Amino acid sequence: MWTLFRSRRVIVGISVNKRALLPVISSLADGGKLRVVIDRTYPLARIAEAHRHVDSGHKRGNVVITVL
Repeated sequence: MWTLFRSRRVIVGISVNKRALLPVISSLADGGKLRVVIDRTYPLARIAEAHRHVDSGHKRGNVVITVL
């Protein structure tokens, strides 16, 4: 764990077996220890606009594409 942008802590890691970690991630979310930040949500029809937003460098969280 290391500090980035003063008081913000960032934990970075790579998971090889993601399916095995789903129960761990679920328990963290249920316990309120995992916070997911969603910046914007776009429908699939506006995916080009979503890419432009991500490429602009102004996104502050995840960008979600809804596929219905």
